[in-house]
Amino acid sequence: MRALFAKTDDTNMMRRLDARTKLVVTLATAILAVACSGVVAQGVLFLATLVYVLLLKRPGLLAVLYGAMAVMMAIAAGCSAVIEALAPGLGGLSVKSLVIPFLRGLSMMNVVMVLAMTTRVEDLLTTLERMRLPFCLFLPAAVMLRFIPTFTHDIRQVWETLKIRGWPMGVGMLTRHPILSSRLLLAPILFRALKSAETLGTASELKGLGTAERTLMPDLRTMTTLDARILSALVLTTAAAVTGEVLFADLFMTNTYMP
Repeated sequence: MRALFAKTDDTNMMRRLDARTKLVVTLATAILAVACSGVVAQGVLFLATLVYVLLLKRPGLLAVLYGAMAVMMAIAAGCSAVIEALAPGLGGLSVKSLVIPFLRGLSMMNVVMVLAMTTRVEDLLTTLERMRLPFCLFLPAAVMLRFIPTFTHDIRQVWETLKIRGWPMGVGMLTRHPILSSRLLLAPILFRALKSAETLGTASELKGLGTAERTLMPDLRTMTTLDARILSALVLTTAAAVTGEVLFADLFMTNTYMP
């Protein structure tokens, strides 16, 4: 049960944000990411969420996540180049088909990272239950959000275990022996991820989530000035993104194909 209700980092200022504020930011970002299709609007949204996630002060984890996204983008660009070479009529590298989807993904990754790394799951569950959401919605949401820090901890443990056993894990090992490194890392991470997911789901059910008899603790937390500043920034970001979408929707989109 401790797996679901483990403590988060209490020293970070984002920990003081109310769970309702972080949920509103996440929901608004998701709506804007889907609704906006222009480069300017998506760029405004990305920059705002980048500032938001930088307040976490977790540069190492952020660098790893952005590195993974850069690799995914490079793979997508390579596949698009191959398709363009084999079948030019199917299209190629374009702003709309390549850059905008990754900007959407980065923006969502930023806000979800803040929500997952700084919110106690019991606070999140209490907020969702007070919204009268059905059990089939808030239980998977709680498990998925708690899985993110648990998964990063699992990766760190696997990495340290391999180093203890004598494998020289690092950039050199990953570069010179990518297949061996993948075999050493992926198999234990996969099994630990499956075990962690099962543990989180079981812990949440044993806690009584979704039962009619579950008693909610009184909500003693109130909004602070930090919440007010974040929500004000959200309003300004929404206005800027909508303005960019209305006035500059076609900017950088005239010549869609990238060189």
